[in-house]
Amino acid sequence: TAGIGAPAVAVIGEVVNERKKINWFEHRPLSGRRIVITRTREQAGMLTRSLRGLGAEVIELPTIRIEAPEDKRGFAEMVTHAHEYDWIVFTSPNGVQRFFDAFFAVFEDARSLGNPRIAAIGNGTATAIRQYRIGVDLIPERFVAEGLVDAFRNESVENLTVLWVKAEESRETVGEGLTALGAIVDECIAYRTVPESDDPGGAMARITAEGADLITFTSASTADHFMALGAAWPEGAVAGSIGPVTSAALRRHGVEPAFEADPHDIPGLVNAIVRHFQPPD
Repeated sequence: TAGIGAPAVAVIGEVVNERKKINWFEHRPLSGRRIVITRTREQAGMLTRSLRGLGAEVIELPTIRIEAPEDKRGFAEMVTHAHEYDWIVFTSPNGVQRFFDAFFAVFEDARSLGNPRIAAIGNGTATAIRQYRIGVDLIPERFVAEGLVDAFRNESVENLTVLWVKAEESRETVGEGLTALGAIVDECIAYRTVPESDDPGGAMARITAEGADLITFTSASTADHFMALGAAWPEGAVAGSIGPVTSAALRRHGVEPAFEADPHDIPGLVNAIVRHFQPPD
C-alpha cells in the first residue's frame, strides 16, 4: 500500500474503538495510589477488589479481628428466642453473620425466626440480612446509630419488644434511644472486637518502607487499634473515614480525616476516595 513501509501493522475497523477502553485501563482513577485497608481480613475483600479495580495498590493491614462473645451460652439462648420479639435490630454485618450462624446451628428453616420486623443500620447490614432470604423493614437515611433511632420515631414502638444484636463494645445509643421511645430492649451481644496482632504478610513493614497515600478506616475500632500499634504515620498519607463515629475516633487521636464517606458504607467510601484523588475539573 502506498505510503506504508514494511514491516508495518495497520489497525482498522472496530479494533480502533477499543483504544478508549485500553486508555481508561492505563489511566484508571486510582492508578499509582497506595492505599491501606485496616478492617478485618474477612471483611477487606470487597473494598480491596473495588480499589484494585480502580488501579490502586492495596495493602491490607487488619487492625482488628472478630471473636465470639464472652457469654457464648447467653448469646445462643437469646438467638433461640428471637422469634418472640416484635423487632430485631442489626447494627453491623458482623452481627448479622454471627446471629445467623448461631440461628442455623439450631434451626434448619429461616421461617423458624417467626415474624419480627427487621431493622438494619445501613445498606451493608441490610445486604447481609437479605443473603439469608429475609426482608428488611427499616433502614435509616443516615447510616449511624443516631439515624437509626430517628427512623424509629416514625414507628410506634411503645411497649414493643426489641432484640438488639450488637458488639460487646458498641455505643449504647441504639438501646438508650429505643428505650426512650418506650420500647423494651434486650441486648444480644453477638461478638467482640479485639486487636489483631498477626501480620503474616509484613504489611506494616511495607508501609514503613514504601509509605502510603491513604489509610482507610471503617469503624472507630479500626482507628483506635491502628493508633495503638504505635507506628509512625506515613509521611504524606491522609486518613479516609467511613462515617462520623469513625471520624470522631480519629480526631481523638489527633488525626483529621481528609474526607468522610457519604453514604457511610463501602460503596460510599470508594466513591469518596475517587473524588479525593480526582477532584472535579
